[in-house]
Amino acid sequence: MGMAAVEGVEVTDLDAAGLLTLAAETESRERQAGRHKLVLAYQWCVMHPANADSGAAGWGQVALGGCEQPDELLGGEGTPAVSAFAPEPLAAALGVSTASGMQLMADSLDLVHRLPLLWGRTLDLSVPSWKARKVAQQVHALSIEAAAYVDRHLADRLRDCGWVLIERVVAQAVANFHPELQAARERRGRSGWDVTVNHRPHTEGFDATSELHAAGDTQDITRFYDLVCEQAEVLASLGDSDPLGARKTKALGVIADRQATLELGPNTAPRPRAATRLFVHVDLADLAEQAPRVGSAERLGPVTIERIREWLSQSQVTVTPVLDMSRSTALDRHGPPDWMRELVIQRDQHCVFPWCTRDARRADLDHITPFDTGKPDDPGPPGQTRPDNLAPLCRRHHRIKTVGGWSYARGPDTRYTWTTPHGRSYLVDSTGTRSLSGD
Repeated sequence: MGMAAVEGVEVTDLDAAGLLTLAAETESRERQAGRHKLVLAYQWCVMHPANADSGAAGWGQVALGGCEQPDELLGGEGTPAVSAFAPEPLAAALGVSTASGMQLMADSLDLVHRLPLLWGRTLDLSVPSWKARKVAQQVHALSIEAAAYVDRHLADRLRDCGWVLIERVVAQAVANFHPELQAARERRGRSGWDVTVNHRPHTEGFDATSELHAAGDTQDITRFYDLVCEQAEVLASLGDSDPLGARKTKALGVIADRQATLELGPNTAPRPRAATRLFVHVDLADLAEQAPRVGSAERLGPVTIERIREWLSQSQVTVTPVLDMSRSTALDRHGPPDWMRELVIQRDQHCVFPWCTRDARRADLDHITPFDTGKPDDPGPPGQTRPDNLAPLCRRHHRIKTVGGWSYARGPDTRYTWTTPHGRSYLVDSTGTRSLSGD
């Protein structure tokens, strides 16, 4: 049996709008509770400073026990040390583990001393505590300068942005202030490279079915995936009517058979390089320098110049001209040309539905004002396919806009205003999503 009432309100008596209003009020109270916990945790830290007798609380003690001086103190660089055994009473009062209590205290220290702008947004409830804490944990091991960079770039945007933007800003801080960490991360990534196969048992209903999992260099994996997709299209042209996924798996066998016929001796002619579609943003001058610098690749984030050089040396490279982002040519056909699709992708970067961050390259291009095909003797309006009438929507949100009762309009500066079937409104722009319904 479900809960019939919430704080004296009979939820079964509410209509959809009333229920959503109550949900928004509940979210506000949850933000207040999260803020209160952080304030209490920080005051607990203030009340229990470390000294020569108490020692300092640190993460090594969670696993090792004892009161030895830890290698890593509770808070990040620039935070005061806290008495070694201060976390236990607070954690017990909250009904959580010692580790959870320590994490709460560490987050409060990092927010107050390393992310002061974000701490202010948490205090005024414009940012929920859980989101502020996630940022604090992301920058915990970084320098105070890197933390300050993240604070400046996220404090005024965190309320509305999704986790993709947060990770992007943190990754850029690592690239700017800790290039050695970026290179180390790439080196550590190699230890996780592997190709494994899992033969699924027939008792689960998967006769003659196995799973192949590969983790490796992005370029190598992408080149192989492109080859698989190309072979799947060849199979379709030869009459294979299986779904695309099935054809891609069958393509693995075709590729394996072809590989078995190759002669790999010293006199074997080199195979042509595969063309890899990878969108890299980098200053060409940096490629010529030997100093450790960092560029970026779409969907991957910061990448060292050394790795980009490796990718470029192993692939066919096509340099495309810079897009004219102000181009507004309108067409009468439904499908946009390649230049228009690329312009919209670069402009919006992700699905423009509220709080959705799915990559625009994997999204549909939707006509904001639905395309009117007209009638045989009365064609639709001219120029319906143009950049300002197109926006990327992932397949799910494309469907909800088409048949789910949601509608949206595009305003200036790539701002999208969405309206729900219940009359609630949201604004989506380059900084994220925010409610226009007074929440």
